[in-house]
Amino acid sequence: MQPETARQCMDHIGISADDMKLITSLLKDHRNAEAKQRLRRIRCEMMDELHACQRKVDQLDWLIRETEKQEQD
Repeated sequence: MQPETARQCMDHIGISADDMKLITSLLKDHRNAEAKQRLRRIRCEMMDELHACQRKVDQLDWLIRETEKQEQD
Protein backbone atom coordinates (compact mmCIF):
# COMPACT_ATOMS: atom_id res chain seq x y z
CA MET A 1 0.00 0.00 0.00
CA GLN A 2 1.21 3.46 -0.82
CA PRO A 3 1.85 5.62 2.26
CA GLU A 4 -0.08 8.53 0.72
CA THR A 5 -3.13 6.34 0.13
CA ALA A 6 -2.94 5.13 3.73
CA ARG A 7 -2.61 8.72 4.98
CA GLN A 8 -5.70 9.80 3.06
CA CYS A 9 -7.68 6.89 4.45
CA MET A 10 -6.50 7.59 8.01
CA ASP A 11 -7.40 11.25 7.59
CA HIS A 12 -10.90 10.28 6.46
CA ILE A 13 -11.28 7.97 9.46
CA GLY A 14 -10.19 10.71 11.84
CA ILE A 15 -6.97 9.21 13.14
CA SER A 16 -4.87 11.73 15.02
CA ALA A 17 -2.18 13.66 13.18
CA ASP A 18 0.52 12.11 15.38
CA ASP A 19 -0.64 8.57 14.63
CA MET A 20 -0.97 9.36 10.91
CA LYS A 21 2.56 10.71 10.85
CA LEU A 22 3.92 7.67 12.70
CA ILE A 23 2.10 5.08 10.59
CA THR A 24 2.92 6.85 7.32
CA SER A 25 6.58 6.96 8.34
CA LEU A 26 6.54 3.26 9.24
CA LEU A 27 4.99 2.41 5.87
CA LYS A 28 7.54 4.51 4.00
CA ASP A 29 10.29 2.61 5.84
CA HIS A 30 8.64 -0.73 4.92
CA ARG A 31 8.01 -1.46 8.61
CA ASN A 32 4.58 -2.86 7.80
CA ALA A 33 4.33 -5.12 10.85
CA GLU A 34 4.81 -2.14 13.17
CA ALA A 35 2.33 -0.06 11.19
CA LYS A 36 -0.20 -2.89 11.36
CA GLN A 37 0.34 -3.22 15.11
CA ARG A 38 -0.39 0.48 15.64
CA LEU A 39 -3.43 0.33 13.37
CA ARG A 40 -4.77 -2.62 15.37
CA ARG A 41 -4.25 -0.69 18.61
CA ILE A 42 -6.21 2.26 17.18
CA ARG A 43 -8.94 -0.14 16.09
CA CYS A 44 -9.18 -1.56 19.61
CA GLU A 45 -9.45 1.97 21.03
CA MET A 46 -12.23 2.77 18.56
CA MET A 47 -14.06 -0.45 19.47
CA ASP A 48 -13.83 0.49 23.16
CA GLU A 49 -15.41 3.86 22.32
CA LEU A 50 -18.11 2.12 20.29
CA HIS A 51 -18.97 -0.20 23.15
CA ALA A 52 -19.09 2.70 25.60
CA CYS A 53 -21.53 4.51 23.29
CA GLN A 54 -23.61 1.35 22.94
CA ARG A 55 -23.95 1.14 26.73
CA LYS A 56 -25.16 4.74 26.77
CA VAL A 57 -27.69 4.00 24.02
CA ASP A 58 -28.89 0.97 25.99
CA GLN A 59 -29.45 3.18 29.03
CA LEU A 60 -31.35 5.69 26.91
CA ASP A 61 -33.53 2.88 25.57
CA TRP A 62 -34.28 1.80 29.13
CA LEU A 63 -35.21 5.38 30.09
CA ILE A 64 -37.51 5.62 27.07
CA ARG A 65 -39.23 2.35 27.95
CA GLU A 66 -39.67 3.43 31.57
CA THR A 67 -41.12 6.76 30.44
CA GLU A 68 -43.54 4.96 28.15
CA LYS A 69 -44.65 2.74 31.03
CA GLN A 70 -45.36 5.84 33.12
CA GLU A 71 -47.53 7.26 30.32
CA GLN A 72 -49.63 4.11 30.27
CA ASP A 73 -50.34 4.25 34.01
